[in-house]
Amino acid sequence: MKLAKVFLSLMAVVLVLAACSSKSGSTKDGAKKMQDTLVQMQKNVDAGDTAQIKKNAEELEETWEGFEDDVKKNQADVYGKVEDPLGAIQTGAKQSKPDPAVMKDQITKLNEALKLVK
Repeated sequence: MKLAKVFLSLMAVVLVLAACSSKSGSTKDGAKKMQDTLVQMQKNVDAGDTAQIKKNAEELEETWEGFEDDVKKNQADVYGKVEDPLGAIQTGAKQSKPDPAVMKDQITKLNEALKLVK
């Protein structure tokens, strides 16, 4: 009986530690996924493919929503650096013809901000 309690306690600790480490991993994974989307978005901006630009903008927002609160809570300075260009990208993607120079600038800024996410 004591052995079962020790085993269950040990398993509980392992699960808690695993959950803690995966949170950080999911934040970095989310940032990496957004960077991958930005690479595709830049190609679509260069090609003038507005439908794909809009799709990329939606993907960025969906991915960001998955770890946004963690960044806001633990890296408030980085949060603003991500939000500003992401908002500009969202606005640009809604245009009938996004300005390539503006989009490129904001894509670069967002990519640099995502490098700061831990």
